Amino acid sequence: MQFESFQREQPKINISALIDVVFILLIFVVLAANFDRIQEMNVVLPTAEAASETTSDALVLTVPMDGPMLVNEQPIEEEALPQVLADKRAQFEVLVLVGDGGIDLDKTVQIFDYASAAGFESVSIATRDRGQQ
Repeated sequence: MQFESFQREQPKINISALIDVVFILLIFVVLAANFDRIQEMNVVLPTAEAASETTSDALVLTVPMDGPMLVNEQPIEEEALPQVLADKRAQFEVLVLVGDGGIDLDKTVQIFDYASAAGFESVSIATRDRGQQ
């Protein structure tokens, strides 16, 4: 009597589905990393209903309507600001902008640009409570 012998087939792994899953995970990680960076920028309007306290180890940049800027109460020229921020970055991780409510948006954006170039992780704008005068 003859018995049939079956050839055993080697299992095949279809990697196209695996590549699709890995690609989707890669897209998710890239997008999540970008959203995380965007959330680190704490921007608060000059008057606010809810305000949070700042940490004491923040570099304070005061920008009045007229007169020199102050970095931790030391007067500096506006042209020296990028270098001063770069020098202070080793000591501080957070920059708090204390600006008069009437300063130009262009000046504020320029300060944010200088802080980003200096490597500050967070830049906040100091506010006062709406109820306070």
